[in-house]
Amino acid sequence: MVDEPIAVRRAKMLPRWGLKQAPPFSGVPPKDDPKQLACLFTGRREELERMILPLLDGRNVLVRGMWGVGKTTFILQTLHELSYQAGLLKERLLPIYIDNFKGGTLVEFHRLILFALATALASKDEEARNILEAMRGISVSHKRAKTVRGKFELNLFTVASLGGEAGVEVGTERQCGPDNPEYWVEELLKRAHKRFQHVVIAIDDLDKTDPRPDKYLQVRTMFDGALPLLRSDKCAFILAGRTLTVAQDIYGAILGIFHRQLQLPVLKPEELREIAVKTLNLARQAERTDVFPFSDEVIAEIAAKSLGIPRQFNLNCADVLEAAVRLGHETLDAEAFARCFADVQATISADVEAQMRYLLYVAHEHGGFSQDNRKALSELGWGDFLEVLPLLDYLVQRDLMVRQDHAGGMQFIVSPRATKAAELSPPSPLFRV
Repeated sequence: MVDEPIAVRRAKMLPRWGLKQAPPFSGVPPKDDPKQLACLFTGRREELERMILPLLDGRNVLVRGMWGVGKTTFILQTLHELSYQAGLLKERLLPIYIDNFKGGTLVEFHRLILFALATALASKDEEARNILEAMRGISVSHKRAKTVRGKFELNLFTVASLGGEAGVEVGTERQCGPDNPEYWVEELLKRAHKRFQHVVIAIDDLDKTDPRPDKYLQVRTMFDGALPLLRSDKCAFILAGRTLTVAQDIYGAILGIFHRQLQLPVLKPEELREIAVKTLNLARQAERTDVFPFSDEVIAEIAAKSLGIPRQFNLNCADVLEAAVRLGHETLDAEAFARCFADVQATISADVEAQMRYLLYVAHEHGGFSQDNRKALSELGWGDFLEVLPLLDYLVQRDLMVRQDHAGGMQFIVSPRATKAAELSPPSPLFRV
């Protein structure tokens, strides 16, 4: 069997696992598939209920949580649920989701909101169409996703870049350039407010903002300047960020902007198991309540190695199934899982650059990096924790490290996925980048 092409091996293995296709374990939520999103959404019901009324009342909410804990899935599900419940009240809601905005100038922030509003209103508003035609300098992709319940469409925007010229004349001979987007945002919000009882704008991925202190200041300055918009009575905002970093900085600097801040905790092992069952059922020939081809023992082990983080859990499940195909394991008991996970770790280790492996090695040897862990910083040869923070954040976004936030600050530990890369990497100089 191992001599067959791997695609053929998997095609033979899937029916033995009771699967029609590979289960969609993914570190990225299905943003434009609300049916699958709703199917996979697990837990967070209490947090979801705490979002609905403030947003329907036009008040802002800050969603906080560590990388990979499920903020994006939670925000998207909130928007779908909001529109459904607004529909039950015979009210119209305009939901807008903006992804990948990493912070920038105040003008860029207003231009992004302007672009989103103009796109959402362009089909029935000539002024919005003119503005949209004028804004050639913003590179933003746009999709619409229908909800699983109701008739509304969620406007999804992904930012590729910001900047450029948007100062060409529109049909009314007024300018829509970088000097006055704030005015046009207010104008389009007025127009939107005539057609919709509720406008909710979610801005995700603030947690990807460069963690250097000067970038913190840039984001803080941007939101300070955006106070009139954030306090507008014509829309509500959902903003997402990580604990004790940019999000707390924003919240502390702009007292009174957020009616509520929600901290999303890691998921419990039984909730991660439920995600596994739901994901497998999307690909099964017939729905089941167990986790086959995994054993319950193996799923519990994967949950433990994922530290309660849904993104890590999904990636681990996907990688272990792939390794099982490659190594020829028809069932995933504890012994087979040990071999498969070792294979996953070896694959990850081979893909990590030498400089990053050395950083992982130091973190593994000294129990991670933190402001107070001077031994790790000393061995690294860098005396300032903030100096190494961008590299640590980069490793978190590659799922090689896990950031844990607590009252005393933050610490970065090696992800169980990357343990072999940390253990097997001999010390070598880490050059500054």
